[in-house]
Amino acid sequence: MLLIVGLGNPGSEYKFTRHNIGFQIIDSLQSHFNFPNFKSKFGGLYSRKNLFGKNILFFKPQLFMNLSGQPIKKIRDYYKLEKFILIQDDIDMSFLKIKIKASGGHGGHNGVRDTIKYNGENFIRIKLGVSNKFLENKKVKPDHFVLDNFSSQEIKRIEELKNLTKDNFEYVVKGDFSLFKSKVIV
Repeated sequence: MLLIVGLGNPGSEYKFTRHNIGFQIIDSLQSHFNFPNFKSKFGGLYSRKNLFGKNILFFKPQLFMNLSGQPIKKIRDYYKLEKFILIQDDIDMSFLKIKIKASGGHGGHNGVRDTIKYNGENFIRIKLGVSNKFLENKKVKPDHFVLDNFSSQEIKRIEELKNLTKDNFEYVVKGDFSLFKSKVIV
């Protein structure tokens, strides 16, 4: 079984914020590949289906971002899963740039920090850049910036990213992250 976790904050007021790009990607994949409706358990929402020859489990923790680690641990323990993939925002990367890491530290991301606290560092991170010129040119606190909604222009580019992710998701399932990254360029 392959567990894929998207990070975000619960609640409709956060749906289109920079911090919730992980939830947005999971929602897009769940809908596109006709996964069952999300069910509530383990402190989050999950949906499961066989796809590309693997049992895929999507998960969105429903505690706030900074408390994501325990729900992830609960679902991992229940299904006895060693590894998982985490989809997260990264404020230090250019908008929609993708970086994939096999392990490592939290890089100042509190959701990742809590995930590491409860699950260790041995998981794959698909990091999506959410920074833009506005942040670089203004004195904006990062915690305020990540809770801002994307602009209408950024939303159009995110839709392109979602479509490319759906078209190339099989590479993620098969663990070919370098090919996935090379094909998902917005």
